[in-house]
Amino acid sequence: MANLALYNLIIHNLLQSNLSSVLIFHCWHLPALLPLGQLFSHNLIFSQYVNLNQSNEHLANFSKTYLDSELKKLGVFLDLNCEQSNYITNQSSQAQLYTQDFHWLIYDKAGNVNRFEELFVRANLSINADVTYVKEEQYSKHESLFTLYDVYNPGSHLGGQLNITIDQSIKCNRTKCELNQYLSDLYKRTRLQQRMDLSGVTFRQVAVVTVKPLSVGEEKLLEFLNSEENVHMDWPSRLGYRHNLHLQELLRFNLTYIWRNLWSVNDTQGGAIGVVIDGNVELSTSAFVLSSQRMRHIFPTMEVSQFRSICIFRTPHNAGIKAGVFLEPFKFSVWLVFVVTLILAGILLWLTFRLEHRWMQHCMQYIPSLLSSLLISFGAACIQSSHLIPSSTGGRLAFIALMMTSFLMYNYYTSIVVSTLLGSPVRSNIKTMQQLADSSLDVGFETISFTKTYLNSSPRADIRALVKRKVDGHDPKQIWMSVDEGVLRARDQPGFVFVSEASNLYTFIEKYYLPHEICELNEIMFRPESNVYMIVHKKSTYKELLKQIHVRMLETGIIQKHKLFYTKAKLHCFANNYVINVGMEYAAPLFIGLLLSYIASMITLILELGWAYFGRRQSQRLPTAE
Repeated sequence: MANLALYNLIIHNLLQSNLSSVLIFHCWHLPALLPLGQLFSHNLIFSQYVNLNQSNEHLANFSKTYLDSELKKLGVFLDLNCEQSNYITNQSSQAQLYTQDFHWLIYDKAGNVNRFEELFVRANLSINADVTYVKEEQYSKHESLFTLYDVYNPGSHLGGQLNITIDQSIKCNRTKCELNQYLSDLYKRTRLQQRMDLSGVTFRQVAVVTVKPLSVGEEKLLEFLNSEENVHMDWPSRLGYRHNLHLQELLRFNLTYIWRNLWSVNDTQGGAIGVVIDGNVELSTSAFVLSSQRMRHIFPTMEVSQFRSICIFRTPHNAGIKAGVFLEPFKFSVWLVFVVTLILAGILLWLTFRLEHRWMQHCMQYIPSLLSSLLISFGAACIQSSHLIPSSTGGRLAFIALMMTSFLMYNYYTSIVVSTLLGSPVRSNIKTMQQLADSSLDVGFETISFTKTYLNSSPRADIRALVKRKVDGHDPKQIWMSVDEGVLRARDQPGFVFVSEASNLYTFIEKYYLPHEICELNEIMFRPESNVYMIVHKKSTYKELLKQIHVRMLETGIIQKHKLFYTKAKLHCFANNYVINVGMEYAAPLFIGLLLSYIASMITLILELGWAYFGRRQSQRLPTAE
């Protein structure tokens, strides 16, 4: 005889869970299933039926046959009163089917809770299990009263205990179901919020420490992770360790540690990432950069910081002569107009001197040459006075106008030149990794595993060129070095390039560099900047719970606080607290111009002396000939 009240309970439960597909494990007669099929059809629910009145051989592959689907979630009904129900529960436990991907509704007409506990006390239940135990309390021809229990285990394989919590009672008749009474406060919270107490569960956590030997013992390693000194050392692992301490405080689980001294050997194997991908741990102290290969195996719970690997170097002293700085304040057209103006002013001064000598009584006793007048005009442009000035009022006014024009031009010119010379230091024109690979600069790398991995596995053409020209065939002792050694060498040898992680580099730069040396640093991105994430295994049953806790930590500012404490995002350049020295790259053009001027002057003087000597010889020959 069909139990219409039970059928309506199944429909009610599936609709409450927004499910449209269900698998029914039953041992009922076929005519009794007809009303249930009609109800499924009426409510647009796709249903499949598995009769448990079969041998174990026929049910052996039920998980692959019926439950290996691409549906986001599937409803599963199981009647515990059937003889093969024990086999179904055991096989489902081994196949890890008690997860959030399956909504289990387990019906027990006898209401034998002790038998249910025996079946599930060792079952592979998880914290995200969606299992509801249904006990029929009252039964009559017209209606029945069912009590629902929420069932989960915070970690059956990690020491967790089976948890069966009464939820609500539902009254069903032959046509519908309705809520009778809430029997606990589970309805006030979501499923994960109800299960935040992980007392008794012992999580396995992989911890990465590279700066200390693992042989020093767990106590010393934990002391290092807890220390607030030298926070730049292994900062990704210490940052994640702090986050996980907050998780432990909130969820109240215990911890055991698996220690590793490197992050990974390649993208998905070895080190801490290999332990996570193999599913041997629930947590990792270290945050990781994501990649397409890693995303096949891991699930990121929260972004906690950024990872920047950079190249630093000071511009070499032989970076080239910067003669253009003395011509840049004016365009070519301005220089041309100014030069023409000075020539015209020199010619007008010469004409003024000639007119004054001829028509005025109080004037100079000689007329300055045209060259002298042009020199006076050029001197005015250089803000140099002259003892040769016109005597007439008009001539003096013209000379004052020339001086004022030159004064304005001179001040504008010097302000631009001085601000350029005493402004930002000379920057290198090397801006990319390909330019660095093609340059003559020496390159050094921090001795750290992920840098070696990136050099060996990166598909980028510029990185392969860098390895070929700067790494292969070179002495490893000159290529690989510690951070402090590389930072000091980059400071003392302008043109030496050192590659390391930015936050670690900045700590040593602030320690060893003077303020103006920080301002002189050039930076090139060694690899694209990436965010780093706390991760768990992709199939971890705790991933949603951990993600929600991390989001809450982000909202309260805990993640940002730890990020600012353990990492440095930039260097501060204070360029105004020291006297800037102009280098030879700027002064060389001046000295070269002065040297060429002296050479030209000497050649001109020799020509003049030769011309004067030739003139005297000619004058001496003329009287002798007469």
